Amino acid sequence: MLNNYLKVYWLGNLVFLLNIILLLFLLSYQFMHFAKFPIREIKVVGQYQHLDADQVGMISDRFVKGNFFSLDLYSAKEAFTKLPWIRKVSLKRVWPDRLEVFVEEHQVIGRWGAIALVNENGEIFHGASDEDLPLFFGPEGTETYIALEYKKMQSILDKKQLKIAQVSLSPRYTWDIRTTNNMKIILSKDNIEESLSRFMAQYDNILASVKRIGSADLRYPNGFAIKKSTEPNQKIDSGERPLI
Repeated sequence: MLNNYLKVYWLGNLVFLLNIILLLFLLSYQFMHFAKFPIREIKVVGQYQHLDADQVGMISDRFVKGNFFSLDLYSAKEAFTKLPWIRKVSLKRVWPDRLEVFVEEHQVIGRWGAIALVNENGEIFHGASDEDLPLFFGPEGTETYIALEYKKMQSILDKKQLKIAQVSLSPRYTWDIRTTNNMKIILSKDNIEESLSRFMAQYDNILASVKRIGSADLRYPNGFAIKKSTEPNQKIDSGERPLI
Protein backbone atom coordinates (compact mmCIF):
# COMPACT_ATOMS: atom_id res chain seq x y z
CA MET A 1 0.00 0.00 0.00
CA LEU A 2 2.78 2.38 0.99
CA ASN A 3 4.80 1.41 -2.08
CA ASN A 4 1.87 2.20 -4.36
CA TYR A 5 1.46 5.58 -2.69
CA LEU A 6 5.14 6.39 -3.17
CA LYS A 7 4.97 5.38 -6.83
CA VAL A 8 1.98 7.65 -7.41
CA TYR A 9 3.71 10.45 -5.49
CA TRP A 10 6.92 10.28 -7.50
CA LEU A 11 5.04 9.82 -10.76
CA GLY A 12 3.02 12.93 -10.01
CA ASN A 13 6.16 14.89 -9.25
CA LEU A 14 7.76 13.68 -12.47
CA VAL A 15 4.74 14.71 -14.54
CA PHE A 16 4.72 18.10 -12.82
CA LEU A 17 8.43 18.58 -13.50
CA LEU A 18 8.02 17.62 -17.16
CA ASN A 19 5.17 20.11 -17.50
CA ILE A 20 7.33 22.85 -15.99
CA ILE A 21 10.17 22.02 -18.41
CA LEU A 22 7.78 22.04 -21.36
CA LEU A 23 6.29 25.33 -20.24
CA LEU A 24 9.72 26.92 -19.87
CA PHE A 25 10.68 25.65 -23.33
CA LEU A 26 7.54 27.09 -24.91
CA LEU A 27 8.01 30.41 -23.14
CA SER A 28 11.65 30.67 -24.18
CA TYR A 29 10.75 29.74 -27.77
CA GLN A 30 8.06 32.41 -27.88
CA PHE A 31 10.45 34.91 -26.30
CA MET A 32 13.22 34.25 -28.81
CA HIS A 33 10.92 34.29 -31.85
CA PHE A 34 8.69 37.13 -30.80
CA ALA A 35 8.74 40.15 -33.11
CA LYS A 36 10.64 42.18 -30.55
CA PHE A 37 14.42 42.61 -30.22
CA PRO A 38 15.02 43.35 -33.94
CA ILE A 39 18.50 43.90 -35.32
CA ARG A 40 18.61 47.64 -35.93
CA GLU A 41 22.28 48.16 -36.75
CA ILE A 42 24.94 46.26 -38.69
CA LYS A 43 28.43 47.50 -37.92
CA VAL A 44 31.32 46.41 -40.13
CA VAL A 45 34.63 46.24 -38.25
CA GLY A 46 38.07 45.99 -39.86
CA GLN A 47 40.16 47.60 -42.57
CA TYR A 48 38.41 47.34 -45.91
CA GLN A 49 38.35 49.18 -49.23
CA HIS A 50 36.10 47.10 -51.45
CA LEU A 51 33.11 46.40 -49.19
CA ASP A 52 30.44 49.05 -49.65
CA ALA A 53 27.12 49.99 -48.07
CA ASP A 54 25.09 48.53 -50.96
CA GLN A 55 26.61 45.08 -50.43
CA VAL A 56 25.98 45.24 -46.68
CA GLY A 57 22.41 46.37 -47.33
CA MET A 58 21.79 43.54 -49.79
CA ILE A 59 23.00 40.93 -47.31
CA SER A 60 21.00 42.56 -44.52
CA ASP A 61 17.79 42.39 -46.54
CA ARG A 62 18.29 38.80 -47.70
CA PHE A 63 20.10 37.03 -44.89
CA VAL A 64 19.74 38.96 -41.63
CA LYS A 65 16.38 37.45 -40.70
CA GLY A 66 14.77 37.13 -37.30
CA ASN A 67 15.54 39.04 -34.15
CA PHE A 68 18.53 39.33 -31.83
CA PHE A 69 18.05 35.76 -30.56
CA SER A 70 16.81 33.89 -33.64
CA LEU A 71 19.21 35.39 -36.19
CA ASP A 72 20.92 32.70 -38.26
CA LEU A 73 24.56 33.75 -37.91
CA TYR A 74 25.80 30.92 -40.14
CA SER A 75 23.75 31.99 -43.17
CA ALA A 76 24.71 35.63 -42.71
CA LYS A 77 28.39 34.71 -42.39
CA GLU A 78 28.25 32.58 -45.55
CA ALA A 79 26.70 35.50 -47.45
CA PHE A 80 29.46 37.90 -46.41
CA THR A 81 32.15 35.31 -47.18
CA LYS A 82 30.94 35.01 -50.78
CA LEU A 83 31.57 38.69 -51.51
CA PRO A 84 34.49 39.05 -53.98
CA TRP A 85 37.13 40.70 -51.78
CA ILE A 86 36.29 39.09 -48.44
CA ARG A 87 38.87 36.58 -47.18
CA LYS A 88 37.57 35.96 -43.66
CA VAL A 89 34.54 37.08 -41.71
CA SER A 90 33.10 36.56 -38.24
CA LEU A 91 29.82 37.79 -36.76
CA LYS A 92 28.90 38.77 -33.22
CA ARG A 93 25.64 39.83 -31.59
CA VAL A 94 25.92 42.94 -29.39
CA TRP A 95 23.03 43.61 -27.03
CA PRO A 96 20.46 44.86 -27.54
CA ASP A 97 20.12 45.36 -31.30
CA ARG A 98 23.48 45.34 -33.09
CA LEU A 99 25.24 42.84 -35.31
CA GLU A 100 29.00 43.34 -35.63
CA VAL A 101 30.70 41.96 -38.73
CA PHE A 102 34.47 41.55 -38.50
CA VAL A 103 35.97 41.38 -42.00
CA GLU A 104 39.40 40.70 -43.45
CA GLU A 105 39.85 41.58 -47.11
CA HIS A 106 42.26 39.98 -49.54
CA GLN A 107 45.49 41.95 -49.87
CA VAL A 108 46.18 41.67 -53.58
CA ILE A 109 49.75 41.38 -54.88
CA GLY A 110 49.25 40.16 -58.44
CA ARG A 111 47.10 38.66 -61.17
CA TRP A 112 46.89 34.98 -61.93
CA GLY A 113 46.96 35.17 -65.71
CA ALA A 114 43.85 36.88 -67.00
CA ILE A 115 41.38 34.97 -64.84
CA ALA A 116 41.88 35.92 -61.20
CA LEU A 117 43.80 37.83 -58.55
CA VAL A 118 46.35 36.55 -56.04
CA ASN A 119 46.61 37.70 -52.43
CA GLU A 120 49.72 37.95 -50.27
CA ASN A 121 49.17 34.40 -49.00
CA GLY A 122 49.18 32.99 -52.51
CA GLU A 123 45.43 32.39 -52.54
CA ILE A 124 43.50 32.93 -55.75
CA PHE A 125 40.31 34.96 -55.60
CA HIS A 126 38.02 36.68 -58.08
CA GLY A 127 37.50 40.41 -57.96
CA ALA A 128 37.83 43.55 -60.04
CA SER A 129 40.94 45.72 -59.73
CA ASP A 130 42.36 48.54 -61.82
CA GLU A 131 45.73 48.45 -60.04
CA ASP A 132 48.90 48.00 -62.06
CA LEU A 133 49.70 44.51 -60.76
CA PRO A 134 52.33 41.96 -61.82
CA LEU A 135 51.19 38.94 -63.78
CA PHE A 136 51.80 35.42 -62.48
CA PHE A 137 51.88 32.31 -64.66
CA GLY A 138 52.64 28.78 -63.59
CA PRO A 139 51.48 25.18 -63.36
CA GLU A 140 48.29 24.46 -61.46
CA GLY A 141 48.88 24.28 -57.74
CA THR A 142 51.94 26.58 -57.70
CA GLU A 143 50.05 29.76 -56.84
CA THR A 144 51.22 29.94 -53.23
CA TYR A 145 54.81 29.06 -54.12
CA ILE A 146 54.95 31.72 -56.83
CA ALA A 147 53.43 34.40 -54.60
CA LEU A 148 55.86 33.74 -51.77
CA GLU A 149 58.88 33.67 -54.08
CA TYR A 150 57.69 36.81 -55.84
CA LYS A 151 57.68 38.73 -52.55
CA LYS A 152 61.24 37.59 -51.82
CA MET A 153 62.47 38.47 -55.30
CA GLN A 154 60.76 41.86 -55.31
CA SER A 155 62.35 42.66 -51.96
CA ILE A 156 65.78 42.05 -53.48
CA LEU A 157 65.01 44.06 -56.63
CA ASP A 158 63.71 46.97 -54.56
CA LYS A 159 67.31 47.78 -53.67
CA LYS A 160 67.81 48.94 -57.26
CA GLN A 161 64.31 50.39 -57.70
CA LEU A 162 63.35 47.60 -60.08
CA LYS A 163 59.77 46.39 -60.23
CA ILE A 164 58.57 43.01 -61.42
CA ALA A 165 55.96 43.08 -64.18
CA GLN A 166 55.64 39.35 -64.84
CA VAL A 167 56.60 36.12 -63.14
CA SER A 168 56.42 32.88 -65.08
CA LEU A 169 57.26 29.45 -63.70
CA SER A 170 57.72 26.60 -66.19
CA PRO A 171 56.70 22.98 -65.53
CA ARG A 172 60.43 22.31 -64.97
CA TYR A 173 60.50 25.11 -62.39
CA THR A 174 62.57 27.55 -64.39
CA TRP A 175 61.77 31.15 -63.56
CA ASP A 176 61.28 33.89 -66.16
CA ILE A 177 61.09 37.29 -64.51
CA ARG A 178 60.26 40.44 -66.48
CA THR A 179 60.79 43.86 -64.95
CA THR A 180 58.82 46.96 -65.85
CA ASN A 181 61.79 48.26 -67.88
CA ASN A 182 61.61 45.07 -69.99
CA MET A 183 64.63 43.29 -68.56
CA LYS A 184 64.41 39.51 -68.53
CA ILE A 185 65.86 37.53 -65.60
CA ILE A 186 66.13 33.75 -65.78
CA LEU A 187 66.53 31.69 -62.61
CA SER A 188 66.71 28.00 -61.81
CA LYS A 189 64.68 26.40 -59.03
CA ASP A 190 67.71 26.35 -56.73
CA ASN A 191 69.40 29.21 -54.85
CA ILE A 192 66.93 31.79 -56.13
CA GLU A 193 67.62 34.50 -53.56
CA GLU A 194 71.37 33.93 -53.57
CA SER A 195 71.60 34.15 -57.36
CA LEU A 196 69.42 37.25 -57.56
CA SER A 197 71.30 38.99 -54.73
CA ARG A 198 74.61 38.27 -56.45
CA PHE A 199 73.29 39.80 -59.66
CA MET A 200 71.99 42.88 -57.85
CA ALA A 201 75.38 43.36 -56.21
CA GLN A 202 76.92 43.74 -59.68
CA TYR A 203 73.94 45.43 -61.32
CA ASP A 204 75.35 48.97 -61.38
CA ASN A 205 78.69 47.82 -62.79
CA ILE A 206 76.98 45.79 -65.51
CA LEU A 207 74.64 48.64 -66.36
CA ALA A 208 77.57 51.05 -66.67
CA SER A 209 79.13 48.69 -69.18
CA VAL A 210 76.21 47.65 -71.37
CA LYS A 211 73.87 50.64 -70.77
CA ARG A 212 70.74 48.53 -71.21
CA ILE A 213 70.39 44.93 -70.04
CA GLY A 214 68.20 42.81 -72.26
CA SER A 215 68.43 39.59 -70.29
CA ALA A 216 70.34 38.08 -67.40
CA ASP A 217 70.62 34.30 -67.12
CA LEU A 218 71.39 33.55 -63.47
CA ARG A 219 71.32 29.77 -63.69
CA TYR A 220 75.11 29.48 -63.50
CA PRO A 221 76.57 28.38 -60.14
CA ASN A 222 79.20 31.13 -59.90
CA GLY A 223 78.10 33.84 -62.29
CA PHE A 224 75.60 34.89 -64.93
CA ALA A 225 75.25 35.53 -68.65
CA ILE A 226 74.23 39.02 -69.75
CA LYS A 227 72.75 40.07 -73.07
CA LYS A 228 72.68 43.71 -74.03
CA SER A 229 69.39 45.18 -75.13
CA THR A 230 69.35 46.91 -78.49
CA GLU A 231 65.81 48.22 -77.92
CA PRO A 232 64.91 51.33 -75.92
CA ASN A 233 63.60 50.61 -72.46
CA GLN A 234 59.88 50.18 -72.72
CA LYS A 235 57.38 49.06 -70.15
CA ILE A 236 56.49 45.44 -70.70
CA ASP A 237 53.06 44.63 -72.08
CA SER A 238 51.48 42.70 -69.24
CA GLY A 239 48.94 41.24 -71.61
CA GLU A 240 51.49 38.92 -73.19
CA ARG A 241 52.76 35.77 -71.57
CA PRO A 242 56.54 35.30 -71.57
CA LEU A 243 57.83 32.04 -72.98
CA ILE A 244 60.54 29.92 -71.37
